Amino acid sequence: MDIGRSINPAIDYGQIEGAFVQGQGLFTMEETLWTRDGQLATRGPGTYKIPGFSDIPQEFNVSFLQGVTWHHLRSIQSSKGVGEPPLFLGSTVLFALREAVKSARKDNGVSEPLVLDSPATAERLRLAIGDEILKKGMVVPKEGETNFFVAVA
Repeated sequence: MDIGRSINPAIDYGQIEGAFVQGQGLFTMEETLWTRDGQLATRGPGTYKIPGFSDIPQEFNVSFLQGVTWHHLRSIQSSKGVGEPPLFLGSTVLFALREAVKSARKDNGVSEPLVLDSPATAERLRLAIGDEILKKGMVVPKEGETNFFVAVA
């Protein structure tokens, strides 16, 4: 990520790390749920999980490019905004989880195409793997029965 010349590296490091973890939460935890009458059930951090201190990667390396001048950058002090771009970098966690699930599915002999939407919650990841434990818990409808679950696409 090109941040130009950092005016305050301590703040920029914090902005990059914080936005990344916020993006990680966006793509893996922050699931919107709706009530049967169409009301949003997850209206704030009291009703859905947001990233906390324990969700920050144990090894988190951020470095700035040193010894470069930005002659053609026409911004204040040759700086750029650093708070928003790393938010989308959190999507790399979703992509890594998707690859891990693909590998687990291959190990379990699952050949159907993988559909893993964001947020990739622990529940969605577990269901996507398709191993023997999951298969034993599946309820197969009898002939003539309709599915009583509400599917939201």
